[in-house]
Amino acid sequence: MQKIFNYIIKGQGLGIKYILLASFIISLIFSLFIRINGADLVPYANDIINQMLPLKIENGVVVDPQNTIRVAHLKSGNVAIPLPIVLDTTIDTLDTTKAEKGLYLTRTAFYVINDNEVRMHTLDEDVDLIQDDYTNDIKSVLTWTAVSIFFIGILLTFIAYFILAVFYALCAQLLELIFRKKYSFDTRMRMSVLSFLAVYVFYFILSWCGLESGKLIFFITMIILQSAIIYKLPTVKNEVIVEEEKEEIWPTEISDEKAETKEEIAAETKAEKKPVKKTVKTKTVKTEETKKEKKKTVTKKAPAKKKIPTKKKVEK
Repeated sequence: MQKIFNYIIKGQGLGIKYILLASFIISLIFSLFIRINGADLVPYANDIINQMLPLKIENGVVVDPQNTIRVAHLKSGNVAIPLPIVLDTTIDTLDTTKAEKGLYLTRTAFYVINDNEVRMHTLDEDVDLIQDDYTNDIKSVLTWTAVSIFFIGILLTFIAYFILAVFYALCAQLLELIFRKKYSFDTRMRMSVLSFLAVYVFYFILSWCGLESGKLIFFITMIILQSAIIYKLPTVKNEVIVEEEKEEIWPTEISDEKAETKEEIAAETKAEKKPVKKTVKTKTVKTEETKKEKKKTVTKKAPAKKKIPTKKKVEK
């Protein structure tokens, strides 16, 4: 937990590397899921394709089969489930207002209908397909589909997660007003990225266990987690942690700023102690010098005492 707080407060960047890493892992999981599980569906796909064959297209018009309606079915044992895949060569143009969503092939066009839009593609290329075993072709298409989903998924996932991280960073700015704290945008982004990824992984694991959660629950969880982090984070002024609050939250850790102040204090104390030591040395030097001078004066005065002129006068 201390390392996470240190990264949020003193880290660099916006946490983009973690968003990119998460996008890579999630896209890889989905692409592998499609490739591995899709391999089990290859025989069913081969059967569905053969239900719509033979098919021959010349000059943008279906010439074989003619005046025919075919609906693909998913066969599982004795059960045949109809699929939204229809071949209708009795008409040239499909009435999309009455058609349900699905894939439709008429004499002159191919239609893709979903809930939001209708796409029509004219038959430009010549096609001549017969009923055959297309297992290898389906596997090749499945592999390239998984690879495409991997690279496209990284880009789309990264963009989506980055936008969500910015949104929750703005929410964190509102939470700062409640806790009367102030952080930079980079700090809020790093906090939002880590919080978002933690909550996302948590609910992703729950979804694999069969427990689904809605967007509102996800949002509430994010707000609660961000509030807890902001409550525990120290106050920051000019991107520097206040030492008193740092000691309360991380008592066992010494920050770089605190280490610098200790070094400065030690340097000042050394600077104050050095002159005292010098004065002591100078005193000892002076005492030694004075002793030497005394010794010198004694040795110099001793021979002067031997010369006594008064004694010579008494002898005479």
